Amino acid sequence: MAMETFLLKFLSPETGCSAHEMRFEAPMEAVAAILDVETSELAHHLFYLEKSELHGLSSALALSSPEPEGEVVLARGGWIDSVPYLVHTNFELALMLDGRKPFAAFSDEENSGILEKVRGYFQPYVDSGAIIERVKPFVQGKFVLICILYALPSEEWRFDAYAELMSGRLWADESEYRLGRLLGYTEEQCRWWIARRREAGNVTAPKA
Repeated sequence: MAMETFLLKFLSPETGCSAHEMRFEAPMEAVAAILDVETSELAHHLFYLEKSELHGLSSALALSSPEPEGEVVLARGGWIDSVPYLVHTNFELALMLDGRKPFAAFSDEENSGILEKVRGYFQPYVDSGAIIERVKPFVQGKFVLICILYALPSEEWRFDAYAELMSGRLWADESEYRLGRLLGYTEEQCRWWIARRREAGNVTAPKA
């Protein structure tokens, strides 16, 4: 059986961000059997693991994984691993608390469990005033989506700038650049991403 690359992410119970990550290789069929899912699900979704599932993976695949303090996520390795700088995805709250990220944006369908998790981690810092939150529902076709925006104090101007940018009908390299800068990426990182986007043709930027 062909070996595939997987990633275990051990999340901080305080921020929900990756506190530790480990990569391993295993046959898709073997991992699917341990989790009792179809291989097609494993290929296209990430999984929040129960302790029994983590122990099952560790035992069957001889993995030396740490004892988790928070949730553990299993994901596939992908193109994002080749980016030569820290992509903010899964590190949003930690970077904002460290003052290294001024703004974050999340969107999903109404009643999304993932959005509820995100809001739960951010809520103590929203309540204390360390981070400002803005929630905006919008309709996309037949779906009602929820957009949750976060900004550091004094960076609230990014809310309106983001709304104005996302309301544009045409999306071009300049749009991609403006989005990256709003999210806190450097000019050099944004230029690298735009060049990569042209080469790949169908790659979209992380939206957090």
